[in-house]
Amino acid sequence: MIAGVYFVVMSYIGLKYHIVGDYNVETDFYWLYVPNAKEILGGHVLIEEFRGPAYPAFLAVVGVVLKDFFRSGIILSTLAASFVLFFAFETLKKLFRADLALVATTLTAVNATFVQYTYTAGTDMVFNALVAASAFFLFRKEERTKSDLVIFSVAAGVAYLTRYNGIFVVVAISIIFLLLNQHRLALREKFKNTTMTLGIFLATITPWGIYCLIEKGSFFYNRNYLNIAYEMFAKGKISWDQYWMVEASKFSSLPQVILADPALFAGTVVSNLYEHFVNDLRLLLGFHLGVFVVAGIFLYIKEKPTTRQLSYFTFGLCFFLVLLLVFYGERFSLFLIPVYASLALKALSWQRLSRLRFWNGVHAGAFVSWILITWSAADSITFNKANINSGPQEIPVIAETFRKNYGDSDRGKIILTRKPHIAYYLDMTMRTFPYVDNWEELKAEARSLHASYLFYGMMEAGLRPQFRELLDPRRAPEWLKPMTYTVSPPAVLYKVSLPGLE
Repeated sequence: MIAGVYFVVMSYIGLKYHIVGDYNVETDFYWLYVPNAKEILGGHVLIEEFRGPAYPAFLAVVGVVLKDFFRSGIILSTLAASFVLFFAFETLKKLFRADLALVATTLTAVNATFVQYTYTAGTDMVFNALVAASAFFLFRKEERTKSDLVIFSVAAGVAYLTRYNGIFVVVAISIIFLLLNQHRLALREKFKNTTMTLGIFLATITPWGIYCLIEKGSFFYNRNYLNIAYEMFAKGKISWDQYWMVEASKFSSLPQVILADPALFAGTVVSNLYEHFVNDLRLLLGFHLGVFVVAGIFLYIKEKPTTRQLSYFTFGLCFFLVLLLVFYGERFSLFLIPVYASLALKALSWQRLSRLRFWNGVHAGAFVSWILITWSAADSITFNKANINSGPQEIPVIAETFRKNYGDSDRGKIILTRKPHIAYYLDMTMRTFPYVDNWEELKAEARSLHASYLFYGMMEAGLRPQFRELLDPRRAPEWLKPMTYTVSPPAVLYKVSLPGLE
């Protein structure tokens, strides 16, 4: 019921108020996922450098139905969020109690970050749903069933094909089956379970691995080692653009990144262990809930959890540990919200606390739980009210005005821009605004890239300040002809007028 109501309410909110994607996470949606989905519909699967093909495939299917990729992205995320709530409740109900599962699921549903990525078009919530589904089929029964293990393995495999940090399940399942022995099996049966599960997981990802091997020369092709290198060598030292456009080319493999400074690598992981956990308590949950998470951890150390509960927490811990290799982001920890909530509820259902009763015999823990839910919901409303429409509202305006005045004859032409949004709404091909220092270099790059248009707005002004004159169409060089613009905020679409390019 919660999942169904959540889908209806959040679909309405997302489609009504989230008009254009933001300049953060949804940059990848416009830049990578939509073009990849179009390629899939055209019969060709692109190999993206940081993620697998699952999300663009899902987006392509929904896009065929809705005929609008951005709205499809919102619906896909909202549907995935609803599945997360369903799987989270059903999993926690089996591991703990139905009332605790209800509170934990409600805390998840009203969490500010969870709500934000419910209407955000991107991989985060879809990946979260697949991980939640795999956890459900892993923990829903005390006894081992082959059907559950098969579904778990396939769901985990598809999660990996959505985001490569889904590889955490390989370590998690090995610990849960071999060391914790969740199903209380003999040694031979434990190894049989583990081998079967990992074998199905590998079989699920093998077609993609073979395709990558043929096209790129590596079964596990990806360049996520560049994100690790950023965390180690660039974060807080140089700009994002300088790293990706200059420094990133110095790294070619994960071993190279690690061996460049093994002590720094180890130190970064260790320091992230503390920093990521504190950030989860502070940014993901809020300290009002985080203090109960810490209390719950201490109580579980004193009062040991059951084997199945410990297995669930181990599953979450392995998920947490794989994130220590990269920079922190609340969205990466979405799956951990119900895990943290179940830890907090250990403190709230503590026997000594249960002796305290309020009017009509209300359990003190229950009373505090609903205070936490109300508090989290209030924070979520405040945060998302300010952020749901934070995308560049000038982009659709410029695109609509351009089409109205000049038609659609230039679809597919190359446009230079720092962010891909304008290219999506004009149906043009984006090329990154060159990382150059002066007008002559910019002109040379425009010619080299065969650019027909150039877009300059506040994002470009922040990252390419040497060309701030372009915010005023009257001050642009002669080879850039202003086509349409907005004043507040300032943004201008220029046509590149160079001999041989017109």
